[in-house]
Amino acid sequence: MSAVSSIFDTPIPSAAKPSPSGSTKRPLAQNGHHSGEKQSKKSKKASKKQLIDLLVQEHARELSQNDSSASTVSTPKKKKKKNASASDINTSASKNVNAAKKKPKEGLKINLQGSKKKRKNFEVLNSSQQQAEDALVETSFNGESLKNNSNHSTPVSKKPKKKNKQMPHPLAGTPNLAIKQEPQTPKANGMQRTSAQDSIVAGREKFAWVIHPTPVEDFMINYWEKKPLLIQRKNPSYYSNLLSRAEIDEMLRQNNIEYTKNIDVTSYREGQRETHNPDGRVLPPDMWSFYEEGCSIRMLNPQTYLPGVYEMNVKLQEFFHCMTGANFYLTPPNSQGFAPHYDDIEAFVLQVEGRKHWKLYSPREPAEMLARISSPNFTQEEIGSPILEVVLEPGDLLYFPRGIIHQASTVPGHHSLHVTMSVYQKNCWADLLELFFPHALAQAAETHFDLRRGIPLNLHQHFGIVHSDSETPARKQLISHIKSLVDKVFSEDAIDSAVDQLAKRFQHDALPPLISNTEQSTTVYGSSFNHNADGTVSLRVPFTENSTVRLLRCNVLRLVSEEEKLRIYYHTDNSREYHEYEPNFLEIDQDAALGVELLVKMYPHPVAIRDLPVEDKIEFAKSLWEKGLIVVHGQ
Repeated sequence: MSAVSSIFDTPIPSAAKPSPSGSTKRPLAQNGHHSGEKQSKKSKKASKKQLIDLLVQEHARELSQNDSSASTVSTPKKKKKKNASASDINTSASKNVNAAKKKPKEGLKINLQGSKKKRKNFEVLNSSQQQAEDALVETSFNGESLKNNSNHSTPVSKKPKKKNKQMPHPLAGTPNLAIKQEPQTPKANGMQRTSAQDSIVAGREKFAWVIHPTPVEDFMINYWEKKPLLIQRKNPSYYSNLLSRAEIDEMLRQNNIEYTKNIDVTSYREGQRETHNPDGRVLPPDMWSFYEEGCSIRMLNPQTYLPGVYEMNVKLQEFFHCMTGANFYLTPPNSQGFAPHYDDIEAFVLQVEGRKHWKLYSPREPAEMLARISSPNFTQEEIGSPILEVVLEPGDLLYFPRGIIHQASTVPGHHSLHVTMSVYQKNCWADLLELFFPHALAQAAETHFDLRRGIPLNLHQHFGIVHSDSETPARKQLISHIKSLVDKVFSEDAIDSAVDQLAKRFQHDALPPLISNTEQSTTVYGSSFNHNADGTVSLRVPFTENSTVRLLRCNVLRLVSEEEKLRIYYHTDNSREYHEYEPNFLEIDQDAALGVELLVKMYPHPVAIRDLPVEDKIEFAKSLWEKGLIVVHGQ
């Protein structure tokens, strides 16, 4: 298999070199191109990309040296030797650039696309290619630190013991279900990277809070996609910042919440599940009337309206790299709102108020383990005996994987309010391969002549349901040939494309970023302009070559190559309401793509604007800043 070149590895024409006679004309090769130009393109194909790699590697070395100096004091001689090494790298890179002077390119255009509002076009007027690359090589980094769809959860029973409870493992061979009990609020742990620097670290810290006291590493190794986890904290206020009945009431009065779109009114009585949604807006008197009559209230998108749920989900989506959904369930005493079923999400039940009795059941067959599609409602006779039966109290957590059958009900004298946080819907290997195979097959068909050959005339006489039990030599030979053709389909480039498409889907699914107070002054979301006494308006945020920029979040954008174009998909313009708008993207050229690549590889560390490998560095940075994709610091 031949190596697939990067989308960035596009040759840039070199300036014509004068001949001994003073003419700039060069001899033509047989194919009609200037032979010198062809050789220049081939040898200098990815000079800018190589510079990016050199800068990233050098910055990583500086970090490694800074980390080691914290524990070991370096001698002046060693420090001088390291500085010389960095200089050698820059000198070598500079020679490569000087050997490959480029003609000025026509311009950089960032076209803003989207259907929800009229977009404007950014056109960046370029300086010469040589000046841009010289600036890239001559400067160095400053050494600063580098680096909804949740369905339902239903509840019940014997009071758990204070020690670990033994239960059948529904998805694997180990029989243990750990029941964690912790009355104290978790303390901040000491991490090398802080949440202010890295959004993935912030997401991890939020997840650590959700599952405390279970360590994140322990959870991912021993429970994730394997078996349920029950945490009983004896801390009723642990999840109280997420929502309350009073907040729900205020939310209904302040917003146009609709039945079916936002809220379902449900009941489960005598084995029958019913939905009682009227039409129109949900107002408090109507909803509380349903509640008093014994109906459960489910809200499909509390993160749209409730700040506590939004803050949790928007941070968790960075850690899980996928959509993080949430539902809340409000159930009156002595009631059950949903029939037994399983979901296609990893479910985290966060008990906020009251008590709820939960029953979990093993998948009925192996095909239901880690289910990709939610099940229909089951009868009690179809699900067997529970593997876990427990009453959740305020502050408790129950996690269970996709495919675990569950049901829940309130206990006499107690209502229940809980949030089900969900992740990893349609985010398994099969979902990735569904995106991989079409692209890989199309690419392989262009590359391999055998895939374009016609099928045998007698293929119909050897395959199909009628011939499926046949073991003729012709059938065996054809099967062997088909397997060899399938082997030709694999392509690393197709994997890259499939992952980009999966990440592109996340950009459409994601909640818009939560901007912290410290980020207000450095992003487009803060007070960015001075309103002067003379009536003029000036930009307050500094954009000079000495200013530094970094991505707002690690997953704030995704560079994708599709339809013979380069696009940046992003979610800063998303609504908190799921898929309210069409996907947002920018169309960019390969020059801008190199700048985006450097920002992605350097995150969460800042990059000086002068180091950006683009033609018009300041306008490029402003274009990304105006879409909320970067933060900027400087004088």
